[in-house]
Amino acid sequence: MKAFNFYARLFIIMFITVIMSACKKDTKVSDKVEEPESTTTSVTFSFIPKNGTQTLLWDSISNTNAAGNQFSVNTINLYISNVWLKHANGSIFKSNQVFYIDPKIVSKSSFQLSDVPKGDYVEVQFLLGLDTIKNVDNGLETTMDNLNMAWPTMMGGGYHFIKMEGHYLDGASVSKGYAVHLGKNENLVQVTILKNLSFPNASHQCSISFDVNEAFTSPYLYDLNAEANYTMSDSIAMSHIKTNLQDAFNIIQNN
Repeated sequence: MKAFNFYARLFIIMFITVIMSACKKDTKVSDKVEEPESTTTSVTFSFIPKNGTQTLLWDSISNTNAAGNQFSVNTINLYISNVWLKHANGSIFKSNQVFYIDPKIVSKSSFQLSDVPKGDYVEVQFLLGLDTIKNVDNGLETTMDNLNMAWPTMMGGGYHFIKMEGHYLDGASVSKGYAVHLGKNENLVQVTILKNLSFPNASHQCSISFDVNEAFTSPYLYDLNAEANYTMSDSIAMSHIKTNLQDAFNIIQNN
């Protein structure tokens, strides 16, 4: 009888132990904490030079502007800064970064904005060039690109906002060089693009298209045979190019 009681008690203890063990397994809470979904996105903008509606063919006198000039484009270097995105709810995302663009070099043909609030946007603004705070001698980091964009101190200092260089055929079909160089604070270009953009995901890709023909087309008809083909020391020529460049850009959302 004593042996029976011993085994009975042992069985009860083992049964209770198994039940408690099972309960512990059933009620165990995972230590893993799920990260909340990010409320921001990154947007990469690729710079695409265009010849009207066609992709620009570099180094070829195949472009024709409204004045009838046939011209090539060998170089485009520029700064994009102070990018400004207007959300559909009216809030504004601003970036104080300066981006050097050379569309011939893949690594320098795009820029990225980080920590952009997700959502729908209706307007994009940016400066073609640099604001008055940065547009001073040594206002930017000392790199080869920035040194090559420096505007001569004796001509006001600071930096070129854009360099567009190439060749054109004059009235006698002789090839001549041109250099559209824009600089100095009064020639800073404010670009405004009304565009519906949607950024709901973790990252997005957009293109900024630049129609090279618009530099010579609208609203001022710029004839390279009659106007300055080197604009750097001609304030009137630069003011005309500045005005024309305000509507030379568009944005396309790729994803």
